[in-house]
Amino acid sequence: RGSMRPLLDLLLFLATLLYSYLEALVKLFVPVRRKSVSGELVLVTGAGHGVGRATALEFAKRHSRLVLWDINKNGLEDTATECEKLGATVQAFVVDCRKREEIYSAAEKVKKEVGDISILVNNAGVITTADLLSTQDHQIQTMFEVNILAHMW
Repeated sequence: RGSMRPLLDLLLFLATLLYSYLEALVKLFVPVRRKSVSGELVLVTGAGHGVGRATALEFAKRHSRLVLWDINKNGLEDTATECEKLGATVQAFVVDCRKREEIYSAAEKVKKEVGDISILVNNAGVITTADLLSTQDHQIQTMFEVNILAHMW
């Protein structure tokens, strides 16, 4: 009786493994249908360059309505122009994500002027290339304000 338990466990494991492989094989040939984001109101923070800009452009290609935030006005305007060329409607806001009050007021303005956001891509971020011991206090402060605290606000 006690010697049967390991055998049952092994059989259960093998059955689960076989099921998982079969499921993976089916998904390989029958891809999961992706959700359409056409018409969704998407807010992308840090949209002025890099990953934020690339993300905004991908949503623009998929006919989303965009709300773009960045501290850099020129980069933000460039991204907005590129997204509009792809046919997206875009509202751009210069927002310093280090400042809680700016986040709150921009969010309120977006809600009043544009509507409720259905997808948030909280991409804004700051990094420093220096090693920790060479990083200045104000750089550490900024990293925490944008990379940690801004997500809470």
